[in-house]
Amino acid sequence: MLDLKQEKEIIKQIKKGNKEAFGQLYDTYAPKIYRFIRLKVDSQENAQDLTAETFLRIWDFLNKKRKIKERFQSLLYKIARNLIVDFYRSRTVKEFLIDDIFEEVARIEDDQKSDELVLKQEEIKELRNALIRINPNYQDIIIWYYVDELSISEIAEILNKKEGTVRVLIHRAVNALKRVMLTEEN
Repeated sequence: MLDLKQEKEIIKQIKKGNKEAFGQLYDTYAPKIYRFIRLKVDSQENAQDLTAETFLRIWDFLNKKRKIKERFQSLLYKIARNLIVDFYRSRTVKEFLIDDIFEEVARIEDDQKSDELVLKQEEIKELRNALIRINPNYQDIIIWYYVDELSISEIAEILNKKEGTVRVLIHRAVNALKRVMLTEEN
């Protein structure tokens, strides 16, 4: 992860036409942006396309010499989130599908017992099924906070909300997820 000073210097280089500097930002942030998008769309191909589109839009933004008012990462998540919304608006099916990326996130070491692996896969499946049943905004909050490990201040910047509001949203998102999981158990 780049600190704010490094980020600003790299952006300055990009605005001067340094494509290698953009590559550095891409290498730093693309895996997180891809994972966020992949958790929200139905296929790897769509996630790859939307990730590429996210970086194309940020490239255009920077080449127009626009000033970034927030952290670069926050701007990327905002762009990605808007692209996901547009993606689902253009489709007839509005369901958010969250699939095998959870296996990547919750990978189990090879030396563990196979019955533990089966149990873990069942837990992942239950979590996935519950997550797709909650509000898409809560999905975002849970993914950013627990999967991408963004701080409350970073999430607040993405959402243009106060940190206290984000804490409340995290609490509500977790409660919504728990309610869905408890309902499915009964």
